[in-house]
Amino acid sequence: MRQTTDREAGAASGAGSRCPLMSARELADFLGVPLNTVYIWNHRRQGPRAHKVGRYLRYRWPEVEAWLETQAVDHAA
Repeated sequence: MRQTTDREAGAASGAGSRCPLMSARELADFLGVPLNTVYIWNHRRQGPRAHKVGRYLRYRWPEVEAWLETQAVDHAA
């Protein structure tokens, strides 16, 4: 039987500073927009930065949150 290393055990449990990637569907649900909007943003290079994993788009939570901050509207002016 093969022994697992601490690194493999940590990766399998999601330990460390890593967080799971978000799918396009999860992003659409999180932002409250249609899924097609997420795909259009990606095609036009708008919206949060996407990463290709195989044939799928995936998003990192910190990048989505940073992008969301740039979308804030300032009505004080």
